[in-house]
Amino acid sequence: MEVKAQVLPFCLSKGSGTFRFGIVAGDESRWLDECNLKKTGDRIYTIKDALLDKGEVRLVICPLADTKGFVMEVSGSRLPENISLCWAFGACNEDETLSKEGNIISPGACRDNVFSDEENVVTVYYGESMGLRVTSGIMPVGSELRLSDAHRQKTPLELYHSGKKTDAPVLSGFYSWTAQENCYFCFYKQNAKADYNYFMLPELFQKENKR
Repeated sequence: MEVKAQVLPFCLSKGSGTFRFGIVAGDESRWLDECNLKKTGDRIYTIKDALLDKGEVRLVICPLADTKGFVMEVSGSRLPENISLCWAFGACNEDETLSKEGNIISPGACRDNVFSDEENVVTVYYGESMGLRVTSGIMPVGSELRLSDAHRQKTPLELYHSGKKTDAPVLSGFYSWTAQENCYFCFYKQNAKADYNYFMLPELFQKENKR
């Protein structure tokens, strides 16, 4: 049975951030939480939508053993040639109730987030200055990242082109995806055991997926 994707977006524990994922076809875009999905077990999501024509996107999300966070594999089959990926990450806030407002990234939880990005890696700083907290994220190499306005997330492309002048900053990203390619995303709390690079994610995913 296909159901609305109410399990999306993906919220890290203890207010460590929210990841909202979307697809783009030409000038049209849609958040996956607005698409139809079939969930298999605890980890596998198959997404279908008119933008995908007869194709589908498959997500496999695995929690990390060494820290709070997840690694995700994205794959597709029978997809149109013009499909790209677009996403947002933010709402890092110690007040978990503020960070979980339905199927959006809560603008109120984004207000004090500070982002530092370098190519396909991002670090988010949040919390009180004497107890600063950090969440790290890794995206596919070649991703185009920018700060955007969390007040404007009606569609992935609206958010991506919204501009960075806002009191609710969120990181948005765009990736020109080749459907035959498996790509990976990882968001996590850094510690002595957990400090990753993109080249490590396929092996990390296989390891966590076997648990």
